[in-house]
Order: sequence, then structure tokens, then C-alpha cells
Amino acid sequence: MQHLLSLSANDYTRSSTTSYARTFLRFLRWAGLNDRDLARFVPRTPCWRLAHLPPRLPWEDIQRTIDAIDVTMPSGVRDRALLLVLATTGLRNKEIRMLELQDIRWRTAEVLVRRTKGKRDRVVPLLHEAGAALADYVLHARPKIDSQRVFLSYVPPVRPFKYPASISRIVRSRLERSGIELSGAAGAHLLRHSLATQLVRQRRPINEVADLLGHRSIDTTAIYVKVALPQLSDVALPFPGGAL
Repeated sequence: MQHLLSLSANDYTRSSTTSYARTFLRFLRWAGLNDRDLARFVPRTPCWRLAHLPPRLPWEDIQRTIDAIDVTMPSGVRDRALLLVLATTGLRNKEIRMLELQDIRWRTAEVLVRRTKGKRDRVVPLLHEAGAALADYVLHARPKIDSQRVFLSYVPPVRPFKYPASISRIVRSRLERSGIELSGAAGAHLLRHSLATQLVRQRRPINEVADLLGHRSIDTTAIYVKVALPQLSDVALPFPGGAL
């Protein structure tokens, strides 16, 4: 058991491992294969909410990655637009795959995000650079097929992205090409976490960050406050007895 637990540094993985072990031992006792209650000797792994920060990248690394994309090829035009939209809007993997042409409000520089995780639509701002890259892709690099989805795969047959792994593969590939070493999973959520962290460091109100990310509860966004140590020190109350 100790060997299995040592294979992972993730609290949730360790908790699942011990839970499976207890379930198996309870089955052995229920089936009459063991007359002792060994499940009670298997330790529980606590999983404290907000105990760990989500994976994120310095904003400079994301900018360098986007600037390094070769836009002489249609795939490069698409990937630059894809990464810019992800990095500046905080869209989830499914949301970027489900994005359709009519969801882009060009005149008001907004994107309508439908069918979100919270089962409600939301509107996010489309920054100038992201909008320009998106327009360049739609006008000059997007394949002309009978589909309203914005981002398409160039692998024949040309079609909308169906699986989350496709978007994650593009993000990871572009990050690695720019020389960024990745120790874990890299995809839309890595850029989403990085955006939230950057906004908190810029002292944007936490409720604005929650609205942008589509969090139904501000408690979900609270984890990003942990990166704002300078801001937290500003609001610290003075020591009652005077300066130390």
C-alpha cells in the first residue's frame, strides 16, 4: 500500500487508491474469504479544498508561445487564433470546440459562449489582438466546409474538433515548440488558469474574474486569490501592540 501511495503526489489519486483498497477488503469479508475487518486499517488520505494552486504559466511564456507561431501555414493561422482566444477569454476545452461562427459578435467585440459547464450562456470580451487573429483565420485559413463550428481540423476529412485531446494536443505542441517544459497536463485549462492568475495579480475584482470564467459560485474562483500575496499584505491589519 505504501508503495502504491508513493507513486503519486496527487492527494485525490492517493485517496482513490486507499478507497479502492478498503472496498476490496470489505468484499473479501462479505464473501467470507477473510474473517477480519482489515478495511479499518487502511489509512484515509485527506483532500483539502483549495490546498493546491492550479497549474499555470507565467504570462510572458504564453505571449512568447503565441508570438513564435509560424503563420505562413494555415494551421499556424488557426493555432495562433485558437491560443489567443483561449488565453484572453478563459474558454474551456468544450466551449472552444463548440464555438460557432454566429457566436462571434464582431461589431461589439464579444463572444457568446453557449452550453457552458454551468448550463447557462455567457458573453466574454474579444480583445483586439484575438479578434484580428480570429478574423484572419476565418477569412483566409479556415476550410470552406458545411459547418458552423469556428475551429476545424485540417486532418482529412476536414471536420470540427470532436475530442478534448485534439485541443490539448495543439496547446501542448505549441508550448513545447517555444521551449516551455511541461511537467503535467497542458491544454485549454492551463491557459484558463494562467489568465485567471494574471487577472488577480492585476488586482481585478474577484467577481469580475468569476464572471469571465463562468463560475456560478465565487468560491470556485477563490483559489486564485492565493497567488496574490502582495495584495493580501496590503489589506493586513496592523498588529494591535504596534510594530514588531
